[in-house]
Amino acid sequence: MGKIHFLPAGKTIRTRPGQSVVSAAAAARVVIPQRCHGRASCLMCKVVLEQGELSAPTPMEARKLTAHELENGVRLGCQAKTTQRDCAVRIPESRLKSVVQAALERARRENAEEE
Repeated sequence: MGKIHFLPAGKTIRTRPGQSVVSAAAAARVVIPQRCHGRASCLMCKVVLEQGELSAPTPMEARKLTAHELENGVRLGCQAKTTQRDCAVRIPESRLKSVVQAALERARRENAEEE
């Protein structure tokens, strides 16, 4: 049994070999967005393997992800499976969330300047 550590959430959970990253995340109460229910069609569940080991990329991942993404540890959470070894995966921040946070920060700065 290995462990998977989710970044930036900072949560760690024990996993059984062959468990999908999305399934392990759900058990740890970490949200990995997805719409296709594990069919690798929405590509929303991309994660980055920061350290450790996951299963080899599936044929579906090889078709859906670029060679550059695979070389840089990008995996589909619905397809990537855990192994006996520990690993750490980063869940990228959604673009919408980062845009909203930037707008809020800009508004805060403008309000501070007016006061």
